Amino acid sequence: MRKHCFTWLSIACILTATHSQAQPATSDHTLDHVFAAAGGSKLTIATGIPYLGVFEYAYGLSEDVTAGILYGQTPSVEGYGVRVRGVLFRDSLMFRIYLCVPVLYYPQTKELGGDAWWLTRPNINFEWITKSGFRYKVGASVIAAASQYWVGGEAWKAKFNPGVWNAFHAGVSLPVGCGIMFQSELSAVMNGVTLAGKDWVGGPPVILITGFSYEL
Repeated sequence: MRKHCFTWLSIACILTATHSQAQPATSDHTLDHVFAAAGGSKLTIATGIPYLGVFEYAYGLSEDVTAGILYGQTPSVEGYGVRVRGVLFRDSLMFRIYLCVPVLYYPQTKELGGDAWWLTRPNINFEWITKSGFRYKVGASVIAAASQYWVGGEAWKAKFNPGVWNAFHAGVSLPVGCGIMFQSELSAVMNGVTLAGKDWVGGPPVILITGFSYEL
């Protein structure tokens, strides 16, 4: 796992150097599907795998920090949560590194022994922006899931053991007019260097998000 993370970081450094001579892009947050302007808000609606629908209302705490509330619906369970993201590094307006941390709660369901459970996926993103507003990124994450009983200190009641996976992802976004940004991201969920198996709580070992964001 460490070897693969080092490889991704190396690729990011090479691509950063390649783009270091590019001209700055616009800083208009209407062309940003991740961050809202300070004091502004953003609405995101998406679909994909495993979610049939994802909805987020996000608020810009500052130019580089945005927090949102989430609702997601899969074929078998709904989830509620929060998502916080913050810029770690910015090279003019053409490249940035940011951290994104969603935390989701899933009420009691028939799956996973009937336990209510939690999932979090802290992820780091290396994103490049063009003058037209088109963005592309690569990144990596750690995904952890655990029963409410484990989180609450009553592990002996849990119907399933906690799980930890790693993932690698790539994504793009582009403006489509009227302040709307299209976005798509594909992730491969792994157990180290192999695709996750039946222990993965999300079904197929892929996560796909495709949707639209709008600066309110």
